Amino acid sequence: FGFSSACRGARPSLKRIAMSLKFVKGPMQAQSRLHALILFLLAKSLTLCRCSAIAGCSASSPEQCTSGSGEADAATLMQVKLRIGRSRTEPPEVEEGWPPGQLSNNATCDLDGVDSAAFQYGLMMSDEHFMTIFSTLPLSESSDSVERAVIYIHGLGADANTHFCDGIFIADDHNEAASTLTLTPWFGNRMVTAEEWDRQLPDGSESIWWSSSSWLSGGDGHSSSTGTYSSFTVLDKLVEKLEEHKSNGKLPNLKQITIAGFSAGCQMASRWAFFSSAVVSTGVQVVVSDCSSYLYLNTLRPAPECVATRNTGPDHKCDSFGQPVGNELWYNNYKYGLYFRGPTNSYVDPFAINSRLTIAAIDAFPSKNVRFLFGTADVCMCGAADMQNDPDYCFPTGTDCTPNYFQYALNDVLCCDTYPASFVYNVADSRPGGMVQGSNRLQRGLNYVHYLQYFYAARGDPSYKATWGLFDGGHDSAACFSSPLFTEWVFGINGRPSSDVLKEGKPSRLPISDARVPNFRSWLAGEDPLIDADLDD
Repeated sequence: FGFSSACRGARPSLKRIAMSLKFVKGPMQAQSRLHALILFLLAKSLTLCRCSAIAGCSASSPEQCTSGSGEADAATLMQVKLRIGRSRTEPPEVEEGWPPGQLSNNATCDLDGVDSAAFQYGLMMSDEHFMTIFSTLPLSESSDSVERAVIYIHGLGADANTHFCDGIFIADDHNEAASTLTLTPWFGNRMVTAEEWDRQLPDGSESIWWSSSSWLSGGDGHSSSTGTYSSFTVLDKLVEKLEEHKSNGKLPNLKQITIAGFSAGCQMASRWAFFSSAVVSTGVQVVVSDCSSYLYLNTLRPAPECVATRNTGPDHKCDSFGQPVGNELWYNNYKYGLYFRGPTNSYVDPFAINSRLTIAAIDAFPSKNVRFLFGTADVCMCGAADMQNDPDYCFPTGTDCTPNYFQYALNDVLCCDTYPASFVYNVADSRPGGMVQGSNRLQRGLNYVHYLQYFYAARGDPSYKATWGLFDGGHDSAACFSSPLFTEWVFGINGRPSSDVLKEGKPSRLPISDARVPNFRSWLAGEDPLIDADLDD
């Protein structure tokens, strides 16, 4: 950071950014990339001089720099972007070693006695490219015993192996393992070959991969050719393959396909459910839980009395909606709403171009089987200055969650808004587009199901009632997927939580580690965190 001595106006920005980045813990394989990120943020700072070459500041020519409030121009930002190493469309640096970092934590699978590597299969998207899938059966194999397929969508950390093993455990815990086909796609940040992943795949074929978290809003994956594959297309293809196997006799007794998404997986599955025609099928249901944000269908949002900055509890209701003041760009741009200010991805772009498709999707949604589950203790928000975080839930002992820009510590414990999914990171969406939906995940979910009913009643369909329920727990996928309602909806039985799963937002039996929380190294190697609209869980 030697240049900072010449850029007098940049010194305060450097200090603030360095402080805000103290949450990046653990060994960094590429510290230079972290430094480059700091430089990029400095270039965007209002206090940084408008110079070139980051930004032309040198001890020999300090007069080139100013301490004014001018923002760096587009050319400077592009130079900085290039210095970081790549554009958004270029592949990330090659990750060495096996398994991939996002799949390196096998603690849950080991606990359940499952070798997840033995269940790696590929869903062919073309002659050359496949989607990485964990599945209890090869996708080409027949089975008379399978009555249901459950597709679990992983969270922001992309730890698909952990979610897959969780799914196996849950089915087995309810004596439904033989009748359940458990699958988890991996929307990973690394390309793998057929030889590495599944040698039954065509020689020379390669996986699709995502260099950022854009997959949770339908983002296009990378491939070695010009083909584009949205994450939504992957789900369509997977559902299509299962329905094909039902019709051709490979899975003759398949009665139900469930797409289950929690947290970032909730964001993906709920948005896919809106746009996809695959969900119209009577045998397909979507169960989503504890999204950090939802897709609103017009410019209305919950009224101020519905977004109190405190824990309003599981009985919270919202009957009043209005349009926020100001330009809708700040709260209604996709993924928060249906305002499209530019290209999104190959799946959603046709809806942006043709409003008739969007209207048709709005018309079709009430006929889709989409269900919502909310954790009664998922009530924390550590990124908002005026949030009155609940001392009973938001300061769990044994955690050290960051960033904490605004919140105080309680008994020397920092605010933690993604516990027990993470003991160290806060990732609840505190941007304006999220905050206008509610102050925490529980409140946002309850606001959304009431909004859907309000919205469709205003369109002349008062019969629509959102299907939703609660589970005892915080931001905990294991508690969600082991809950009585999930068991009833998915397995068709009057379920019970596993005796090993604790409630009230406490840790589940499933071990949590840094590998199960957002991978900041992949983010630093990917898109820029503070300008990526999808960096929340």
